[in-house]
This record gives sequence, C-alpha cells and structure tokens, in this order.
Amino acid sequence: MKLKKDGKVSKQGEGGGKPPKFSNEKDLQESLTKYAGHCDTKKEMPNKAGLCLFLCMDRSTYNDYKKKYPHTIKGIENLIENTWIQRLSGNSPTGAIFYLKNAFKEFYKDRQETDITSGGEKIAGINYIIPNGDNNKTNT
Repeated sequence: MKLKKDGKVSKQGEGGGKPPKFSNEKDLQESLTKYAGHCDTKKEMPNKAGLCLFLCMDRSTYNDYKKKYPHTIKGIENLIENTWIQRLSGNSPTGAIFYLKNAFKEFYKDRQETDITSGGEKIAGINYIIPNGDNNKTNT
C-alpha cells in the first residue's frame, strides 16, 4: 500500500484503476431514463449505439454493466426493441428490419441454422462401391 503526497492511500497496482461510472443500479437507471427522455424530446430513435454515446461509454463497458445489472439494462433494451418494432408498420420498414436483425440477432433471423456436426462428434466415413466393375473394393 502506497501513500500519496496528500496522505491518501493509492490503490494503483492493487486492482485500482478508473472508478466505475455508475456506482449503483439506481444511478444507472436514472441515466437510462434520461436517455429515453432525450430521445423523446429530440424525436430520435433510441438505439444501443446512441445509448453508449449518451452514457459516454464504449460497447465493452456497456456489456459489463449488462452483466452486472441485467434487469436494468434489459428494461432499456426492451424500450429500444419496441420502438424499432413500431417502425415495422411504416412505409419503409427495411431499416427497422436491418436494425432488429443485427442489434437483437438472437431473436430476429431470416434463416434457420442447422447443426450437422453430430454434436461435435466425428462423423463416420461412408463406404461406397467403386463403379468400375470391381465390386470387391470399397473406399472410406
């Protein structure tokens, strides 16, 4: 433990670093509410990138808060998703479709993905007859 010149304890090198922007869930919730109000006032579509910009944080920090306060972040993500869903009923829903498929890709997809790897196990080779008339030989 080191003492600074002003007599305070320095946490540098001991897991210190920059303190979190939001020390508790209530502070985060207040900022998320302000973002929703900002979007409403400015008539802007809320989105995850705009939220990070408003909160002055990068995407990895946002994801850290999402892990720490999942219910609070899920609330703002539900608002964002619902706002974009409302745009689907407009004249040009293409941008909303694109945003939903990328920002909420676990829920919105055009295709079904099929796992043909047999659960990660090696697939056995297939024996077949060589069509040259010699039916006694097989390949794997």
